[in-house]
Amino acid sequence: MARQLFALGLILLLSPAGAGGRPDLLTPAERAWLAEHPRITLGVGAEWPPDVIQIGEGRIAGFAVDHLRLLGDKLGIEIGLEAVPWHAMVAAAESRRLDGLMLAAPLEERRDRFLFTDDFHTAYLFLYQRDGDPLPSKPGIAGLGGRRIGYLQDVLRVRRLLAEEPSIVAVPLPSQAALAEALLTGAVDAAVGAYDLEYWRASNGVLGFGPKRMLPEGQARLGISVRKDWPELVGILNKGLAAITEEESSALHRRWYGRDHLIRGDVPETDLNAEERAWIAAHPVLRVGLDPTWAPVEFFDEQRRPQGVSVAHLRLIAERFGLRLDFVAAPNWAAAVAQFDAGKLDLLPAVAATPSRRQRFAISAPYVSFPAAIFSAADVAYLGGIEALRGQVVAVIEGEAVHEWLREQHPEIPLRPAPDTAAALRALNRGEAFAFVGNLATTSYAIGASGLTHIKVLGETPFVYRLGMAVHRDQPMLASILQKGLDAIPREKRDAIYHDWVSIRYQVEADWGLLWRVVLGAALLMALIGWWAVSLSREVGRRRRAETALDALSRGLEQSLAERTQELDGANARLRRLALDLSLSEETARARLAGELHDSPMQKLALAQMQVESAARDLADAESAQLLGAGQTLLREAIAELRTLQFDLSPPVLARQGLAAALDWLAESTQQRWGLRIACTAAPDVPPLGPEASVILFQCARELVYNLIKHAQASRAAIELSARDGWLELRVTDDGIGLAVAAAPPRPDGGFGLHSVRERLALIHGELRIESGLDAGAPGTRLCIRLPLHRQV
Repeated sequence: MARQLFALGLILLLSPAGAGGRPDLLTPAERAWLAEHPRITLGVGAEWPPDVIQIGEGRIAGFAVDHLRLLGDKLGIEIGLEAVPWHAMVAAAESRRLDGLMLAAPLEERRDRFLFTDDFHTAYLFLYQRDGDPLPSKPGIAGLGGRRIGYLQDVLRVRRLLAEEPSIVAVPLPSQAALAEALLTGAVDAAVGAYDLEYWRASNGVLGFGPKRMLPEGQARLGISVRKDWPELVGILNKGLAAITEEESSALHRRWYGRDHLIRGDVPETDLNAEERAWIAAHPVLRVGLDPTWAPVEFFDEQRRPQGVSVAHLRLIAERFGLRLDFVAAPNWAAAVAQFDAGKLDLLPAVAATPSRRQRFAISAPYVSFPAAIFSAADVAYLGGIEALRGQVVAVIEGEAVHEWLREQHPEIPLRPAPDTAAALRALNRGEAFAFVGNLATTSYAIGASGLTHIKVLGETPFVYRLGMAVHRDQPMLASILQKGLDAIPREKRDAIYHDWVSIRYQVEADWGLLWRVVLGAALLMALIGWWAVSLSREVGRRRRAETALDALSRGLEQSLAERTQELDGANARLRRLALDLSLSEETARARLAGELHDSPMQKLALAQMQVESAARDLADAESAQLLGAGQTLLREAIAELRTLQFDLSPPVLARQGLAAALDWLAESTQQRWGLRIACTAAPDVPPLGPEASVILFQCARELVYNLIKHAQASRAAIELSARDGWLELRVTDDGIGLAVAAAPPRPDGGFGLHSVRERLALIHGELRIESGLDAGAPGTRLCIRLPLHRQV
């Protein structure tokens, strides 16, 4: 109880009323509840632009983000927001990993799991059709009977709405891109969706379809769903929602949706009020700054006339409201912004909104969008996304939106600013930058104009140039006039402007005009097209038949090649097994011969030695004793040589104690026989090996030791056996005269040689490396045998 009273007192002291003079909307009990629940996190659908827009590195923006931030400001709290796919978001909220859902409809199916706040946002559903398709004769869902209608598969209210008309063939699709593709290719007759499909279309520059009619049945009021056991939070959020003014709500909707997202039959309200008409009378001429290097968005043609997408939109506004336009050319974008900041310009007609620009400019709603892409030389592999540019020098246009986006969101990428697109492409061509990130349309235009056609689009970015018109922040009247002018331009007219300056411009560069100039008349053209169509149809038929035959032949060859490859693999495996068996058979023969030497000749010689020694003790004749003594010496030498031969053939210690003990014996016997000091070490973590690997490794080690005895002129050597990183390593080193890597062919006397050592190691998937020697300029030789442990243990 005492702790609760302390928390309540602390809340009262730190409440917004006490901190900033603004009255607190909440009661002490509600503040106490918030103190006990300091972390509140809601979820929102990640696939709902402009409600949610992914801006990279897990950050989001959009209407939902701004509205929740405004709500938190009203309440003096911070509410977290996570963007995940809608179905995953609902599941997380139902399991209470999230505390609620942002922009959720109060559906009856969810009332047993959630409480709902007051609604604050209307979501509309639109009928999307291909441009030129006739509208249904009946309004609403009733007019869609018998048609294939696409929709986003996770949107429950659309699925329920389509189910109300039994004759509709509902086609669920996984994404906005899939929905657009199905509509454009004719896989569906129409689509039903929210404004986010239109936002996706405009952001990606897709033409050919759009929202044609609002569905009256599709309106849904959205609010916030809250977990069932938190009714206190519902009351708290409702107080904050009630405190949001109509002006604040309208500003949010205008910022993220503009005014033309509500498609109705009437003409948009674009009449100017008295204050706006008075402003135009006082300012009849607008000074417009253009970046002449940013075709086809804005530029000057050969006659110094302003042209481009932004200019076409601005001229429509000027004609509607009686404005005169004075176009001012700046050397580049940075210079245009400098002139604008100096008060020499009234308007910049093509500006992508960024946080810093929103603080400096008053920017209209976007009227055209272009994606930002990654450009690089054609011999560079496809880069994919921004992540491929880490650590690489990237060219950008100084002061452009991409410059700011990359600088703030990807500081790990070194940037090389250039004054304009042409300069950036030249820097890329000279190798001063690895890639260039810029506007897809303007950069493609510049590549065609400069002839640098080896520069290609090699990656995508999450950035989109959503271009609006920027004016000074102290000119709200001009900002309102421009927005009304943009709202009055029909979407079909905007699409036509985009088509004129983006699509047809590329056709001109392809020199289709030459074709039209050589056409003598419409009749000849139709005849030529007809002949061409017939010829093409025949050629297509011939090619299809050839492709079918070639495909059958290719499949036959591939099957035959696969069978031959399988046979060769089997033969190689059998040969490797035979070679390994041969090597093991050789070792078996050595062991048998060593055993026979031990069991027969050596035993007999030992018995003869004993008899000679016995006879020598009983002789009185000095001369005979001397002869017998000499015979004893010869017998001892013969027995010693046979014992050495026995161990050389097959040391018993290899089979009895393993590879490490056999290598230790090899080092000791070498020192005894040839006087070469060899240190032998074996790491304790070396696992036991199978008999095949042990025999092959000992044979190779013995050959390497014999080679250094014969050729190295060494005074010391070492044998090291260790295991590291999944590999077994056997090293033989010496301080002799060294070995050139090239000196590794088989010896003519039939010994192993390094070549034979490598061949034997290949039988157990091993390898031989010469790590130092004459080629490395270092004294001595260091040979390393490596085996993969997972194939030997």
